[in-house]
Amino acid sequence: MVDGIPKYVSVRDHLRGSIKRMKDGAQLPTESELCTRYNVSRITVRHAIEDLIREGLIVRSQGKGTFKLKSPSSSREVINGHIKGFWRQQRDLGRTVKTRVLGNRIVKNADFASKLGIDADADLIELERLRYVDGNLHQYVCTYLSAVQFPEILEHDFSDGSLYSFIEEQYDVRLARNEVVVRIENVDPRIAGYFHVDRGRPVLAMDSTVFDGFGSVVAFGIALQPPAYSEIEFVINSMPDSR
Repeated sequence: MVDGIPKYVSVRDHLRGSIKRMKDGAQLPTESELCTRYNVSRITVRHAIEDLIREGLIVRSQGKGTFKLKSPSSSREVINGHIKGFWRQQRDLGRTVKTRVLGNRIVKNADFASKLGIDADADLIELERLRYVDGNLHQYVCTYLSAVQFPEILEHDFSDGSLYSFIEEQYDVRLARNEVVVRIENVDPRIAGYFHVDRGRPVLAMDSTVFDGFGSVVAFGIALQPPAYSEIEFVINSMPDSR
């Protein structure tokens, strides 16, 4: 352990940086070579390698070695001037998107009610999902909406489809603006289990507040990204020349 950090974590994090600089399909050094490079035991190296395999960065081929997987940048989330949502965005790229619904329930939460601009004791819908792209877990997302305004969300199956599309089509609501805050969050034990990372591991988080055409808040969501897919593209357009 170095400065309170387990050796395998230090090896894993350093190795992750090296892997990201490698070409897709490149072979990693052998376990023996990594033991020598980092001056650690084979068990420590294997622990670090297993974590990186679970993150989707590398793959082990029996009898051949360990190789870098294709970079996931083509499935990054893009934040631009249009409200599209993760599902439609990835489908438009030709990706296969699947959703595992963890929960779709009524809750009360004064903090989230405040973000929606409704009474603190109002009934909220909490829609909790895991989003997969081409079979790989890319996102955990939890979205809050008014249960009074959007009751049919509770009965809908969101395992294959877009929440934003459902709101627009079912309730004739035009989603006009999305305010996104990107930050780092230490992942709790339950989400860490889904991501196959250590509890408390810093991950990329996005808070999203979606407004309709009248300026009212429609939904507030929190999305967490696994380490291997923590890449976001911002597209910023210049203002028209007003001269």
